[in-house]
Amino acid sequence: MTSTDSPSTPARRRGPAKGTPRAPRMSREDRERQLLDVAEAVFADHGYQDTTMELIAAEAGITKPVIYDHFGSKENLLVAVVARAREDLLSSTKTALDAIPAHSPVEDYFRAGVRSFMEFFERRRGSFRVYMQESAVAVVAGQDIEMVRQAQARDIAERFGDIPQIAAYPLPYREAMAEIMIATNERVAGWRLRNPEITLDMAVEIVMAVLWNGFRSYTSETVPDVDLS
Repeated sequence: MTSTDSPSTPARRRGPAKGTPRAPRMSREDRERQLLDVAEAVFADHGYQDTTMELIAAEAGITKPVIYDHFGSKENLLVAVVARAREDLLSSTKTALDAIPAHSPVEDYFRAGVRSFMEFFERRRGSFRVYMQESAVAVVAGQDIEMVRQAQARDIAERFGDIPQIAAYPLPYREAMAEIMIATNERVAGWRLRNPEITLDMAVEIVMAVLWNGFRSYTSETVPDVDLS
């Protein structure tokens, strides 16, 4: 048998397996956005612990190495999803507070802030369940989730400083008010997961009943004269 008669070695296939639909070519930024969308949905459906990179890749219509190229690991992917949620929450809260007309009653600002939280949790209901209730997420992204809370508290405290009726409060007290708002909203949102008959409007009014009844009597004149430096 001559060299021309010898069987040739089959070429190694690169890319997705034969028959797998190819994902459209995207810019790196668009691909990362797509992967974050897919990962958030898969985490919500399956939980972080039971989600695999193979499952995310299959849902995205790509190969697993593409995900590693963009994020490096499942842990980094989760952190990126949480970071994006933080930006979305900050943006939605800012938009809600900016929409309140100047010199409106302080109660209107509080209600708008509470509603923006609840609407965000409603839109990301499955993700919220994973982030707040799955112990594996706390191990991987607990610090990042806490950074979300702190960034949100700082932003709300600064926004409160733009409201004439609240601006006289010292910043540490405004931050404390924001922390209380965040904690109350998170707990009520988690409670709603266990009680689906509670509507969003009902949840907003429950939080307002707790927060506003306390905060409306809390004026700059009643703040204790304490050195908070």
